[in-house]
Amino acid sequence: MSINNALINGMLANKTLTNKMTFVVVSFILIFWWSAQAWATKVQVSVVDEQQQPIAWAVVYLQQKQSNKQTAKQKQVIIDQVDKEFIPYVTAIRPGDAINFPNNDNIRHQVYSFSKAKQFEIPLYSGNPSRPVTFDQTGAISMACNIHDWMSAYIYVVDSEHFIVTNELGQGIFETMTDGEYQALAWHPKINNDSENTRQKLTVAGQDSKLIFTLSQKPVLRAWRAPSSSRRRGY
Repeated sequence: MSINNALINGMLANKTLTNKMTFVVVSFILIFWWSAQAWATKVQVSVVDEQQQPIAWAVVYLQQKQSNKQTAKQKQVIIDQVDKEFIPYVTAIRPGDAINFPNNDNIRHQVYSFSKAKQFEIPLYSGNPSRPVTFDQTGAISMACNIHDWMSAYIYVVDSEHFIVTNELGQGIFETMTDGEYQALAWHPKINNDSENTRQKLTVAGQDSKLIFTLSQKPVLRAWRAPSSSRRRGY
């Protein structure tokens, strides 16, 4: 009985020690995570027009002269077709990313682009196309439907790890930024000048900061269509 009791006591002691070690490790991980979150540097973005009205669907991206760029894994993004509209209106991706264009309408669409950065065409189809479209070159790509003239959307390919698309309030946020000097640029389908003219310096130095763009816009002509309850807003 004494041998068995000794074995049982030893097992209980080991279990207690294991539990304590597990608690210490988990606590350390939680403290480390909390500290990282607490010290994560954020950059809040605001994009407005010359009347200080918010600009939705603006792409804001950051460039850094000395950055340790790694080959990014290809991502696949979706631009949907619902109620004879492309959703979303503006999509930002990196070179090498691919986009799938599902058609969720009960009619067929024919998606195409003649843009310099990417020319492509998906012949008249329903459902999912046979394969996604890969975008290798940076720049702006306007796309449309050859059947429905009012359908239009934009893709902006940026060679940057840091980019956002503004919401209906003209706002966005870079959640976790490394300290350093950056060049911030903005693009929008209605921008009057090239995005290079929006370039401004951004210094990230261990504390949250704000980035404000004031863009001059030009009118973009679009074919008229009857109002729809599910139409997107902010463009």
